[in-house]
Amino acid sequence: MLSKRLKAIADMVLKGSVVFDVGCDHALLPIYLVKNGYALKAYASDNKNGPLNKAKENIKRYHLEDRIKTVLADGLDKVSADADTVIIAGMGPLTALAILKKADLTRFKNIIIQVNRHEEKIREFISLNNYTILDEDMVYDDFFYPIIKFNTDHHESYKPEELRLGPILLKKRSPVFKEYLSHEVKRLIDDLKKADDPLDKRHLELMMIKEALNKQD
Repeated sequence: MLSKRLKAIADMVLKGSVVFDVGCDHALLPIYLVKNGYALKAYASDNKNGPLNKAKENIKRYHLEDRIKTVLADGLDKVSADADTVIIAGMGPLTALAILKKADLTRFKNIIIQVNRHEEKIREFISLNNYTILDEDMVYDDFFYPIIKFNTDHHESYKPEELRLGPILLKKRSPVFKEYLSHEVKRLIDDLKKADDPLDKRHLELMMIKEALNKQD
């Protein structure tokens, strides 16, 4: 059974996709995508043999060797020609950004990304390149996990509040997102009390998040 985080990622995959999962770990996500008809085919990629061997065992257990191929690769260095959807999940933002910056992203219809912190750095990359955020979601599973789907279609640069909080998340205003806003307000208030600096830039961030939290649905 998938975690809430992986299930939310799976739900962003368009049916009939060919998925390349970077950092596949034990290949639970590619297996779920293929078994449940989200993906016609999937590639489970990792840069370490240990997780990849475990992935091979799991793929074999479900008799999906003909539809899920394992790839030993660093990021998107060996991405398969027929892959139209990329998933990068469970990494730090700097690692994810390094993978994105090295690749030709124009070849993919959808890029789904979930980093463990500082997701605004991913949105800044998207905005600087005038790419388009197609969808966002947020789940809570012992931690708040924002998930971003984008492609390279042209879009105007995103506003500061959209970079920090997510343009789609701000529109959807899901219960989990509101909980996240409340959590961030409390965290920033606590941090600013310790800092005791009226010029701290986090005061502006706090005002921005409070405004988003207090906005009427």
